[in-house]
This record gives sequence, structure tokens and C-alpha cells, in this order.
Amino acid sequence: GKRIKRLVNSTTNSNAEELRQLYSQSSFSPDGRFLAYTAQRRGKDVLYVLDVRRRETVRRFDLPLEQVLSPSWSPDGKQLVFTGLVGGITNLYIANADGTGLRQLTDDRFGDMQPSWSPDGKAIAFASDRDTDFDVLRLGRWRISLYDLASGRVTELPNQAGLNINPQWAPDSRSIAFVSDRNGTANLFLFDLDTQEHYQLTNVMGAVNSQTEFSPAISWAHKADLLAFVYYEKGTNNVWSIRNPRLLK
Repeated sequence: GKRIKRLVNSTTNSNAEELRQLYSQSSFSPDGRFLAYTAQRRGKDVLYVLDVRRRETVRRFDLPLEQVLSPSWSPDGKQLVFTGLVGGITNLYIANADGTGLRQLTDDRFGDMQPSWSPDGKAIAFASDRDTDFDVLRLGRWRISLYDLASGRVTELPNQAGLNINPQWAPDSRSIAFVSDRNGTANLFLFDLDTQEHYQLTNVMGAVNSQTEFSPAISWAHKADLLAFVYYEKGTNNVWSIRNPRLLK
């Protein structure tokens, strides 16, 4: 529970005028050496890679995007997937870890947010409002979808109710944890890809959330099989953790 070190000081750093904390979360590389994060620089959101041990930002991505959010590393550490904004529309993009090879994955009018790359490298889970009806301007609720990297096909997890955000893969790529308020309060849920079943992992009195109802609030450390989440209680946010959260099914 101790704060080990400060990695970025946004108050005195011109390259990080503000950290994008409301709708984006940072991501450790698989080997733990680097941290990808987004910050505002000269009024524009920029993707950075930071060397954790040296506490130095070693790479800035110069991308033709108005906003970059929620980077997630590929399991081999060679690429990053993230949400990119162009003309008010968000899509999923991939770039090499050295900043080259930008490629757009999705191309639609829906919101594609909070991507998470599966440990087996085959799919990307993300939150999307894909049931939005543009003809009558009815906004859909965010639900968890999967992007298959081999075929480019997008599928939505079945039987989702309420607001569902922040998907995080289990270490074996066979289940996905996420935050859902389907029962009235934001709690941790797990979807088992083999059984196609949903499981509620927590039943808190406050809520599993960070700053807004759309803010990311969970992270799953694969080597430790430890899931950390932000829990709002007694007027403050605290970080809690669960070892092997699949046992709570």
C-alpha cells in the first residue's frame, strides 16, 4: 500500500500538462520495463512510453490523431493498441512500440474505447456503444466487444445489461473481467468464454469506480494473477486487490 515512487509530475512537465485520467489508463509492458500513458502536450493528447526504472520518458508518438487514450501492449511487447479520435469519432488503432506502423483496426461511427489485448495475442476486448441508433439519435450503453485480429470481425459478448466498461483479460485468455452496473451498483463481473456465462465477483455497498461512471477502475497483473480495483466507500477511493479472481465465481 506504500507509494514507491512518482513516475510523472504533470505540474512541472511541459510534455505532460495533464494526465488523461478520466477516460484513459496507463499500461505496463509485459516485462514490466515500460509504461505507456497518454498526456496533453501543447493542447493535444500524446502517447508516451516511459522507462520505469530510469523514470524517464523514452518515446513520444507523433500520430495524426486528435486524441489518444488507453494504450494496451501486445503480449510480445512489440505493439500497442489504443483508442484514437479523429473528427469526433473514436476507433481502435495499432502502432509498433517504436512509434512506426500506425494502422486503423475499426472504422465506424460507434465509440470504441478502453481496448485490452489478450495474453494469447488473438483478440482485443474493448467497450463500445454499438447498439446506438443514429437514425433516431438514441445513444447505446457501453458493452464489452471483442475484435478478432485474424479476421477483423467484431462480436459483442452476449447477455449484457447496464453499463459495462474496462475489460481486463485473465492470464489464460479464457475469461474477461469488467465493471458493470447491471444490478444498480458498479461491481466486478467476469465473463467465461468457454461457458459463455457471466459471474458477479463483488457485491459492494459503494461502487467499483474511479472518478466518473466511465473511468477505468481495474487492472489485472497476469504474472501475479492479481486483480486490483478502485472501490469508492466512505467518501473516498481506495485500491483493493483479489488474487485469482476466477475463484470468486
